[in-house]
Amino acid sequence: MLTRIFQCFDNEFIPGWRPLVSAEENSMQIYKSWNSDSNDKLHTSYTKLQCDSQDVNKGDDTRLSVHISLSPSCEKTCQVKIQTVSNEPLSRKDEGDSEPATKKQKKHVSFAGVPEEDDKLQPQQMDIKDIVQKISSAVPPIQSVVVNDISREDLIPAAAVEGESDTINENNGVYLKDPMGKVLLNYSQKRKGSHGVNDEAKYQKFILTMADGSDPSVASYHNKVQSLAKWFIEAGDDVDLSDKTNGSWKVIYLFEQHKEDKLSLAGYMTLLHVSSPFRKPNPGIIVRVCQALILPPYHKAGHGTQLLNSVYDYAARNHNKESSSDNICEINVEDPAPAFVRLRDCVDYQRFVSLIAKGVEMPDYSYLNSDVTDECYFDPVSDEHLLPVAEYLKITKRQCQKIHDIHKLSEIEKWNNISLADDIDGSKKAKHVNEVETKYRLMVKKSLKQLRIEELSAAGGKDEQKALLGKWFDETLSHYRRVLKANEMLGKRR
Repeated sequence: MLTRIFQCFDNEFIPGWRPLVSAEENSMQIYKSWNSDSNDKLHTSYTKLQCDSQDVNKGDDTRLSVHISLSPSCEKTCQVKIQTVSNEPLSRKDEGDSEPATKKQKKHVSFAGVPEEDDKLQPQQMDIKDIVQKISSAVPPIQSVVVNDISREDLIPAAAVEGESDTINENNGVYLKDPMGKVLLNYSQKRKGSHGVNDEAKYQKFILTMADGSDPSVASYHNKVQSLAKWFIEAGDDVDLSDKTNGSWKVIYLFEQHKEDKLSLAGYMTLLHVSSPFRKPNPGIIVRVCQALILPPYHKAGHGTQLLNSVYDYAARNHNKESSSDNICEINVEDPAPAFVRLRDCVDYQRFVSLIAKGVEMPDYSYLNSDVTDECYFDPVSDEHLLPVAEYLKITKRQCQKIHDIHKLSEIEKWNNISLADDIDGSKKAKHVNEVETKYRLMVKKSLKQLRIEELSAAGGKDEQKALLGKWFDETLSHYRRVLKANEMLGKRR
């Protein structure tokens, strides 16, 4: 069964069913590896499974496995395969059957084998038809359902298929013949595990496009593929691209190009354009990244960086000197997940470093040249210096402050390495380094305190607040160092 059910089912598990033994054992191993003494730290799907940890191999309960196959275009021939394991075979109800078979009722138990305090009975086992119906809310239109190797057309949810995009049928699925939208970029990427293959097969070709949500064909296509977000994005909701109530929509699509007329979806990013005529210091259009999805086969290959950089490039191209209100003045992100925060910080810091190196079309940035041992080095960057950089990079003021903090850490670590190499007394050297690092820690903590004042206030007394602030700093420092390492690796690849 897919490990991410997310919004498809209430409480994120299927009532009355257990996963296959292998999947259940894997989940229990994950539970044990976390060594959690509180269920609050566990995802609800791990604590609500109906299983007895003393004997997961007993096999006296009905188990369920669900596999979903998508066509490469991600809009057609979605197939759902369901396999059940039970003491009794799954009975196929005739159309005339009005009453479902009686289902066994069970208690909720956690992996620790302890019944819930309220001792309420588990809801009746969910019917296969209801399971398929729930799944249909998070996949493109379902074309076929197979239960225990038997085709079940009667279980296919009734859904109107809007329009038809230009596709090509091949033995292994349905592909798009043409990319959706206007082509922004073509690039090649080395294929994972491509050692020992010919040069042509080593690389995958990709196309980045931008599509206008007001185009009916784009809205129709996106309505089919956006349901995939529910499997990968927490609280990922559908959007109506044709709805201009809150602004206009555009979508950046990523396609793998297998042949000239054979494309498959690899990911997408939805962009909401909102007019901000009273924004200071300059009015304009704010572009909000609402959803960003890269499908699993394309993870950790740099495609997210390509998508986000394409958004910034798009903003830079749409610069109207005669009418500033039509300019894209800022790119922000709606409720970013931790992985996207890392991606965004890496991309923004790389752009900031590149800007410093080029030194063109930018206001005075001599303020960056102060020595790390100066007291003023750890003062907050003034709006006089912060806002012009934020405007040029099309990022928020807060994001600009963050990349300045990362840059300061980079300079401190460079200074630290030089200082340690100096031939001076060891104790004086250590004291000098400690003083600089302490000032940086206090600077970041002050920023975190201002940013998360409500969370800190709810933490309790001064000792609790101090401990929480220390934890946040450690997490922030670790994150900043990962950003610097990623930038260093990118520099080596170049």
